[in-house]
Amino acid sequence: MEKEGQAFSVAPFHGVICNTLDRVFSGEIKRLIINVPPGYGKTELAVINFIARGFAINPRSRFIHASYAQTLALDNSSKAKDVINLPGYQAHWPVSMRSDTDAKGLWRTTDGGHLRAAASGEPITGFRAGILAEPGFTGALVIDDPLKPDDASSDAKRKFINARWENTFKSRLAHEDVPVIVIMQRLHIDDFVAHLLKNSGEHWHLLKLPVLIDGECQAPAGEVTMIPHGLPNGPLWDQKHTLAQIDTLKAAPHVYSGQYAQEPTVEGGNLFKPMLMPRYEEIPRLSWRAIYADTAQKTKERNDFTVFEHWGAGVDNRAYLLEVVRGRFEAPELEKTAYALWSRCKDMDANRYGHLRKMMIEDKVSGTGLIQSLGRKAIPVIAIQRDRDKYTRALDVVPAAAAGLIVLPKSAPWLEEFENELAAFPDGQFDDQVDPFIDAAMDICGFLGMNLDNL
Repeated sequence: MEKEGQAFSVAPFHGVICNTLDRVFSGEIKRLIINVPPGYGKTELAVINFIARGFAINPRSRFIHASYAQTLALDNSSKAKDVINLPGYQAHWPVSMRSDTDAKGLWRTTDGGHLRAAASGEPITGFRAGILAEPGFTGALVIDDPLKPDDASSDAKRKFINARWENTFKSRLAHEDVPVIVIMQRLHIDDFVAHLLKNSGEHWHLLKLPVLIDGECQAPAGEVTMIPHGLPNGPLWDQKHTLAQIDTLKAAPHVYSGQYAQEPTVEGGNLFKPMLMPRYEEIPRLSWRAIYADTAQKTKERNDFTVFEHWGAGVDNRAYLLEVVRGRFEAPELEKTAYALWSRCKDMDANRYGHLRKMMIEDKVSGTGLIQSLGRKAIPVIAIQRDRDKYTRALDVVPAAAAGLIVLPKSAPWLEEFENELAAFPDGQFDDQVDPFIDAAMDICGFLGMNLDNL
């Protein structure tokens, strides 16, 4: 195959992508995410040629294609049509176009198929991907890089694109079995891929191809089935990036981790890497448990949250995060919330999960009043003083996190916010969940033999 007069250079991973796309055509995969570095042929294979192949399978196929820029989406649309019009293609699959719809943003086949291409943020009303009540492959929704890298750091732009899944893209499917393909480089810990895996309610297949292969890739959090790549260790495509060139890419760690390694991190943060922390599906046997609290100074929206974290000390000497309660509470509600959490946690089976020993609260501002009120209810409260800054204290528990001594749940309704805040520390907008995290890690892991009373 030639593209713009130049032969397409084929690497082993291109075959992996093609084999995976064949599983979409066969109906085996309904929801597919492909993460691959920029410039590695993803658009050529998974957009342009995938769409052209789809019309060869079924000239009635109906596609919707979106990319972050209208010019890109329209260019891909034009190139897909150019492939279909090639003499070699027509010799095997004589798909013909209607002359009354010849725009790059919309063209139709004489058999009733169509391709609607638009920017990911544009309206695409009036069109569906796939065909209702027709067997076999009938088209797909193909989303290629829905967010440009320059916009990844903007919460507003990122959340707008993420919300497009619920408010636009999902409704454009003719029925639930119409396949969806998302092809993109990772840009942020809360980018479109992260949103789909954690919040879409769909089960996704993920083909993850980092620039440097080091065994099979681990599954991220969310509803996902990993597609094995079966590639040897080393550069993904040494014609594109050699080992020496990959080392050069690492000089920009934030860009490298997301766009090239497909493991996004928060720029300026990365003290903790929650995506690498061990996960549990069922709570293991615990020796004892405790609640660690960080109370806010005020309850107005611009101020910090109050956070309660329920942790367990495993019989394996690891710290297990069991529950997080986070909110902005006035004084009466604060006491009520703390007491309700204590009562609920105390009712857990002590034989399996150990006794709930204590609640540890910083003796400061609203925490002082909470310590006094809970003490009157005979709850064993320990007041703590944090005399060192948060960043310095965090450095003390980094080794425990890196050693796998801190374990997070595989899924929980509060987990995404917790992970995002932990990953962004110390440069994130909020860090209220970090303080009790540090307290728990130091208390349970006993790291460096420190006594919380002297923090």
